[in-house]
Parts: sequence; C-alpha cells; structure tokens
Amino acid sequence: MEKNIIFVKNFITYCSIGVYPEEKKNKQKIKVSVKLNIKRRITSDKLSSTVCYQNILNSLENIHKYGHIKLVETLANKLAEEFKKINDVTKIKIEIVKCDISKKHTDVGFILKKNIKKL
Repeated sequence: MEKNIIFVKNFITYCSIGVYPEEKKNKQKIKVSVKLNIKRRITSDKLSSTVCYQNILNSLENIHKYGHIKLVETLANKLAEEFKKINDVTKIKIEIVKCDISKKHTDVGFILKKNIKKL
C-alpha cells in the first residue's frame, strides 16, 4: 500500500508560550515539524493532485496570531484544527519543541498524532 506524506521539518519561529511569569514576558524560540498523510485521488504532475506544502507553511507562519498560549499541547491542537481543513488529509503528526528551555541546550516538547475521519 502506498503512503503519501507531505512534511515540513524544523520550522523555527518565536511565539508567546508558557505558564511561568518569565515565559510570559518574552517570546520563545520553538521548532515545529508537521507530517500530513494524504490520500491522492489521482496521480499526476499537477499541484491539484496533492497538498501544497505552502498551506502548511502559511499556518506555521501565522502562529503568532494565536496570542499567548500556556501549553504546547494547546498550540499543537490549534494547528491540527487548521490542518484538518485541508482536503485529503488522513493523519496528522505535529511535533513542537521549546528550544531554549534548558541551559544545557536540551529540547523539550510535545508530539500530537491524530487520525482524521472525513464524512
């Protein structure tokens, strides 16, 4: 069985995220990776036969519009809601890393995986 996956890996941006007072003062660097499993109805060399990765990038570039978010889990779910709107998406995987949370350069984060059932 063929799998078709569109992905964006290690998209870096800054956003207002966190529950601690110091996290609410300054935007934090985050790294977001997205994998969307898609169902291709036709196989052709036309953009209309697949999901355009620019749609994913647009959603990631607009993270700042959410305002302050307390939890990375909330951000992942907000992004998943955006990606669910894209036709032919069957599975979503979002990984969000808070890059500079530790003085030892240790990444911490959250992974969300969702199966999408369309009617």
